[in-house]
Amino acid sequence: MINLVGEIKDHQAMVIEVESWEDYIKEIKDVNSVSRNCFIGSLHGTTIPREVGVENLVYDDDHLSYYIINEYGTPSKKLAYKV
Repeated sequence: MINLVGEIKDHQAMVIEVESWEDYIKEIKDVNSVSRNCFIGSLHGTTIPREVGVENLVYDDDHLSYYIINEYGTPSKKLAYKV
């Protein structure tokens, strides 16, 4: 997690497999919470936690970043990379 002033507060990484990069971006745009399992290891989670807002979505053909805003108004920066 990176806060709004750029300080790293927590860091977690998972490798997931998605149907397509475009579909993954659409999930983020639509704030669609999809369950995901880690392709390597045993982590699991969702594309976006339930009941959060998404702000400042920026993406290109290989990178994606956005902020999620939880129910308390706390922002967390999320990053994704296509490999």
